[in-house]
Amino acid sequence: MDDKILNAPVRSTLVTMAAPAAFGMLMTFLFQLIDTYFVGKLGTKPLAAMSYAYPVYFFLVAFFMGAAAGVSSSVAKALGEQQPEKARQLTTISILSFVLLTFCLAGIGLVFIDELFLAVGANSEILPMVKIYMMPLFFGMFALIIGLIGNAALMAKGVMIRSTVVMAIGGIVNVVFDYLLIFGIGFFPELGLAGAAYATVLSWLVIAVLMIGLIVRESLFSLAFLRDIRKAMSDLKGVMVIAGPAIAAQILTPIAIAVITRSVAQYGDDAVAAFGIVTRVESLILVGILSLSVVMTPFVAQNYGAKKWLRLDQTVANAGRLTVYWGVLAFAVVALFSDEILGTFTQSSNVISLGAPYFWIVGISFPSFGLLLITTSFFNGVQALDCRFS
Repeated sequence: MDDKILNAPVRSTLVTMAAPAAFGMLMTFLFQLIDTYFVGKLGTKPLAAMSYAYPVYFFLVAFFMGAAAGVSSSVAKALGEQQPEKARQLTTISILSFVLLTFCLAGIGLVFIDELFLAVGANSEILPMVKIYMMPLFFGMFALIIGLIGNAALMAKGVMIRSTVVMAIGGIVNVVFDYLLIFGIGFFPELGLAGAAYATVLSWLVIAVLMIGLIVRESLFSLAFLRDIRKAMSDLKGVMVIAGPAIAAQILTPIAIAVITRSVAQYGDDAVAAFGIVTRVESLILVGILSLSVVMTPFVAQNYGAKKWLRLDQTVANAGRLTVYWGVLAFAVVALFSDEILGTFTQSSNVISLGAPYFWIVGISFPSFGLLLITTSFFNGVQALDCRFS
């Protein structure tokens, strides 16, 4: 456990913790945007296919990001209470359980892949392209979940820099193989849209392997739970008590995106492509707020476990101000440079004109959205579920 979480000045500690987390998220969102950039070179239809796939992909990621919040809170609380063995067992049983759940969800996705994307709004013409992109992601999703859950446990212990480096390496792998596999550079085959998916899965596998090594090195992996499965299941239930509301909160956004995508689909592929671009840019521009909300959970949980009430008050005040500042700045950027941002990913003037108003309308809500995120993270950290629903 990092003593700075319990003793160093609150504001500087939050910034110090959020900076590497922001860099890791930046790399993740950036290589998604680079996927969009390269696929945009293939035309509007492949770009629209990625946009139809995005709500389902985002739903799975958001689901396990919510689960990761539960893991982070539970592991950090155990460390704050000086119970390292419990923290190890929580990390291990969480990774194994959520990977198993990933296989189940991915299997359901593969079996009902046609019905799933037709429900999102894809038509019979573009559905084969959506399947080409999503099928490899379904098969490789387990590796991403290892990375998400492992990273959450490491952040709970205060291990920020090395976990961030792992995420950065994954981002670099994705960018390199995007270029090689989409366009068939050198002896690599030209796979087009499928190449973007294979490059993403390869980056997930690299992240999973490196993250497991880091977890073992930080003594956060133990199979001792096998000696008492009933106790392990009880511990996992405790994780899910926290993860459940976090999952519910996280999946609202991809569900909303899926509903909007279906509505947007009636206006054609250009509209869907524009919506896909702006939602990805939105994720990137809000990386500061997102990273702060992620690190708040372990920060609050450790201080809550150590009964440092004054530091919790200071956390609310400082995080609130930082969030509002970032939200206002993010809105200014997307509002002033909306055409230039969209023009980076497409040469279609129609796509640009359809996407630009989104930044003005949605961007003004960035500060409020950030306050919602950090409030939820705070309640996850103190495990005050009754407060969240009162």
